[in-house]
Amino acid sequence: MLLFASVAHAATEAVIPDSHRAFFKSYCVSCHNAEKHKGKVRLDDIPFHIADIPTAERWQKILAAINSGDMPPDDEKQPKPDEKAAFLEVLSKQMVVARKALSDSGGLITMRRLNRREYVNTIRELLDVEVSPKDLPADDDGGSFDTIGSGLFFSSDQFQQYLKLARVALDEAIVSGLQPKVQKQRREPEVDANKHVQGQHDKHAADKKRYEDWKASGKPPTDFGFEDEANANIKMALVRGQLAGYQSYLAEPLTQTGLVLQPFTGLLGQDQTRIPGNIAPGTYRVRIRAAAMEPAEPSFMEIGLMGNGESAGEMDLLRCLRITAPLDQPQIIELPVILTKAGSHTVGLRERRPNTSDAAYYIGGTRSKEGNGNAYRRTMWVDWIEWEGPFFEQWPPRSHELVFGKETLTTNPGDAEARSIIETFAKRAFRGRGVKPEFMERLIMHFNERSAAGEKFIEAIKTPLSIVLASPSFLYISEHAAEKPGKARLSDTELANRLSYFLWSSPPDDALMQLARDGKLSDAAMLSREVDRMLADDKVMRFISGFTHQWLHMVRLDFFQFNHRLYPKFDGSVKESARHEVYETLRTVLDGDLPLGALLKSDFVVVNDILADYYGIEGIRGTEFRKVPVPSTMPRGGLPGMAAILAMGSDGERSSPVERGVWVLRKLLNDAPPPAPANVPQLSRFSGKLMPARELMLAHQEQPQCAQCHRRIDPVGFGLENFDAVGCWRAEEYAEVAVLNKVVKQSKLFPIDATGTLPDGTAFNGFHELRDALAKHEADFAKGLVEHLVEFGLGRPCGFSDDGLVQSILQNAKPQNYTPRALIHALVGSREFHTK
Repeated sequence: MLLFASVAHAATEAVIPDSHRAFFKSYCVSCHNAEKHKGKVRLDDIPFHIADIPTAERWQKILAAINSGDMPPDDEKQPKPDEKAAFLEVLSKQMVVARKALSDSGGLITMRRLNRREYVNTIRELLDVEVSPKDLPADDDGGSFDTIGSGLFFSSDQFQQYLKLARVALDEAIVSGLQPKVQKQRREPEVDANKHVQGQHDKHAADKKRYEDWKASGKPPTDFGFEDEANANIKMALVRGQLAGYQSYLAEPLTQTGLVLQPFTGLLGQDQTRIPGNIAPGTYRVRIRAAAMEPAEPSFMEIGLMGNGESAGEMDLLRCLRITAPLDQPQIIELPVILTKAGSHTVGLRERRPNTSDAAYYIGGTRSKEGNGNAYRRTMWVDWIEWEGPFFEQWPPRSHELVFGKETLTTNPGDAEARSIIETFAKRAFRGRGVKPEFMERLIMHFNERSAAGEKFIEAIKTPLSIVLASPSFLYISEHAAEKPGKARLSDTELANRLSYFLWSSPPDDALMQLARDGKLSDAAMLSREVDRMLADDKVMRFISGFTHQWLHMVRLDFFQFNHRLYPKFDGSVKESARHEVYETLRTVLDGDLPLGALLKSDFVVVNDILADYYGIEGIRGTEFRKVPVPSTMPRGGLPGMAAILAMGSDGERSSPVERGVWVLRKLLNDAPPPAPANVPQLSRFSGKLMPARELMLAHQEQPQCAQCHRRIDPVGFGLENFDAVGCWRAEEYAEVAVLNKVVKQSKLFPIDATGTLPDGTAFNGFHELRDALAKHEADFAKGLVEHLVEFGLGRPCGFSDDGLVQSILQNAKPQNYTPRALIHALVGSREFHTK
């Protein structure tokens, strides 16, 4: 035990080995010592043990100066490249260790407010309504998790923001009067479509005639309504590009009985059904009768809401469905749509495509060439669209009942009823904490003021309820402060809240809170049963998506637009399906109690029909995700072969061995490389040259300040080069460069070389061997996951003082092959999870 403790302690201390003192003395101290203070910098007294922030800052400046090439100066003695690279590698690694050690919280858990995810979920549980997270203060996660308390502060100017949002939520939740009558309306979309197409056709035909008359007359173009010759030529270019498409559409017999969907190119693209804006909010049912015009070809219809901040040609996607029915037997699609007072009431539908107008124009033009000249390829026919609603399971709805209870208000409710409603609501909102008498009196005072101003009871009570939802007792997950961190045990109520926001990102349900009130939750056996119950609940997806998105840094999937010209099939529906594949795979591993190694390599994928089509897996129908076996020869199964993971390792144009290599080192091997140095030399001499990614990356290694990282990173990333920028398998790499002031592009195909090595020296030849090698690092993967679970679950950084906790969790879960369930049980059962 003493030996283990000393090794663990050494591993968390940042120390520059004595073997590098000679390098430092020769190239740094010789000019920066007690006698010579070049640049007013002295280095002969700097400790090689980085034990505090000032020392770390001094070493960081040294690292930056050597990395940038500023030191040693050109007129001084220069180290050999290998010598410099070796020193930089050691110093970079020790700075990583120092940053982790010096940021350690020592087990202190900071009181924090609800983050955006938790606020939305908490309002949903409390009022059964949805609020938009974009209206909430940003979560300053500092590059870590949005549960870290130090980044979740609350300023006084945000009070009004929360107060306004609370009022919006209460306006949605509380109703008055009789239940709205269900309305139903069917629309024949071809009426609007044909009118639009006919109008565009006539306009283009008139432009064509004007152009021809002008060309034959010899007169100036202004005599024919054109601004000038350039304007006339632009008009004619549009005519050539679109008139034949309009003519072809109008000549199609099916357009007389329904809408023929086709790509957006100034033609139809998106059909819109407008539900009246003054209609009651609630759940509506939208039905669409449709058929595939080419049943043998995959046809996907996207349905969403439009006109609520989206740009032209975009929509807030609700569903992407495969249309399989033939024209003589159309299918009826039905989906629920929740309409709010402030949200969009326009339902759009279209053929699946990228969710930007620019991409749609390009792809529409491309697909038109697949058909006959300018006759656009047609895939789906829509007979009719109807909406019906609003539907409520009860009246008043559950949202109203959550505020006022099941009892009907008296004819003239007064102060006593207001006090009862406000106090009951506040207790629920405060999650087990009591309501202070003085606070309660202020709430009653606000109610009385609104009543005196002439507001009816149901409106007047919204003011104090809004204040409850903007108060610290609601917005903060607070635990009574302990004299020393880790010394005081949580009460059962505090434990219930910590557990619920860990596994559900929302408040405890009635069952969990009742156990807490009865003092039974701290019993180990009872707590274990509750963890299993919570992991079996669908609300666990809130934990899986919230944690996984941040753990795997999946925000990169939204960092850039993917080049729709190069990757037209990687549209919004595919990207979202790829994102959810990661979440659903973790859910499958959790539910099946599978070894953690299944995330590194598995003989199955978890996909829906959209992603199955993208991966080339046949026989999958339906939007629900399901576990599908795959052969060992297929490059799928496990995180390394997932489209979302691979797409994150690109810039939307080309794959990046560097990004992919860094991701594998950080997330799968728990061996994070140092951050990229400032002032990295640009490889400008290769600008405009067609080169494969491997050759470009090897060029980086010519620079010592780059070599010390790239020689570890790049060989890992090379093993994933058989996947393009959007995660599709390839045998060759396509590269292009712009020449002649970016007007002309040159391109070339290069054969893929996917050989490489892991940092431990394990060599591999291609993706399958890389995946096999990664699968042998299950213990490293588990350690990294546990460190992140500790941060997420405890709401603080995982520092060197947590080494014992991490090792204990791993030891408890190792007999179960580190299943995620075993890891979660071990964390929840730990002393640290029960103390503050």
